[in-house]
Amino acid sequence: MIDLLAKRKQRKLVKEHLNAARHARNMREDIADPAALSALVEAEQAVRDAVAAGGDNLEKALETLSTATDKVYPLVNRTGMRENVEVIIVALAAAMAIRAFFFQPFKIPTGSMQPTLNGITTEMQAEAGVLDRQPLRFVKWLVTGTSYKEVRAKASGAVEDIRSDGHSLIVVIGGVSHKIPEYMNSLVIKRDGNDYRSQLKPQYRQGDVIVGAKVIAGDHILVNKMKYNFMNPERGDIAVFDTRHITHPQVRQDSFYIKRLVGLPNEKIQIQNRRIVANGTIVEDPPMFKKIDTDPIYHGGHDVAPGSRLETADDFIQLGSDEYLMMGDNTLPGMSLDGRFFGGVPRKDFQGPAMFVYWPFREHWGVVH
Repeated sequence: MIDLLAKRKQRKLVKEHLNAARHARNMREDIADPAALSALVEAEQAVRDAVAAGGDNLEKALETLSTATDKVYPLVNRTGMRENVEVIIVALAAAMAIRAFFFQPFKIPTGSMQPTLNGITTEMQAEAGVLDRQPLRFVKWLVTGTSYKEVRAKASGAVEDIRSDGHSLIVVIGGVSHKIPEYMNSLVIKRDGNDYRSQLKPQYRQGDVIVGAKVIAGDHILVNKMKYNFMNPERGDIAVFDTRHITHPQVRQDSFYIKRLVGLPNEKIQIQNRRIVANGTIVEDPPMFKKIDTDPIYHGGHDVAPGSRLETADDFIQLGSDEYLMMGDNTLPGMSLDGRFFGGVPRKDFQGPAMFVYWPFREHWGVVH
């Protein structure tokens, strides 16, 4: 019995030394002294030979292997914080490689793809509830992507001004400016035809809630960056594209958009009776287009837009040989700044199609259809 335990301990010791040697070569073979690497390989073989010979000279072979391992990868570097940092760096490099070449995360910031995909949405909520207090608040946000946000008056007085800084609203109360996040703008001002009217009270006291809301995070998706390396984008794809070659005063050239592909290269695209028309023929393939254009949940389908290149049924966009037309599923006025305004997107600017909503765990979680 004692002999059996001794042999088991010996096998474990041999395995640990050989694993340490292999790890040293993997970590340092590109920068270590070739002579030291060669000595390490010879020492590993000597240990294996000693084991095969029944353990003769095994202790000496293990000592030689330990010394050779330390010359390639010193023990001080193989333990503690340094090795942990190296593991983290390798893991980050692998994650970045996956992100660059295979799958990349994006989030939906706006409502242009609703109800297919959700951007950040808000629902009026007067005050925080029980689930909006820690620690339940974090759990609620982690699972559902919802949280309570509010902006309180920092001074007492009348609402003196409401203006936009391009994204957020600035509300001036009692001479003090209050910044309302963009996703809460619709709770402050409401569109009435071509005009906007305030939803605010005329007067506030310091500490009053100017606006409070349940904020629902936009869908976070994974994009398949490999697919378009092997095949061209197809009509109906929900795809992410770079805006670097888009020239429009409201489009930043260092961002990414996600829209549905409605027009293919060399096509003449029009919108007639809220239907996409390509080269004079109504687009009905894939069937999703008919659903978007006829189902009330999509707000009446694709529509012309005042001030865009498709302002009337007679207007058209002629796509080039390497261009695709992208539009949002929600084309109500003001909802989607898309190809109707900036035209075609070059093939080289496509990142890939949306494939999976990984967060939040709500109605859209799962494969993107």
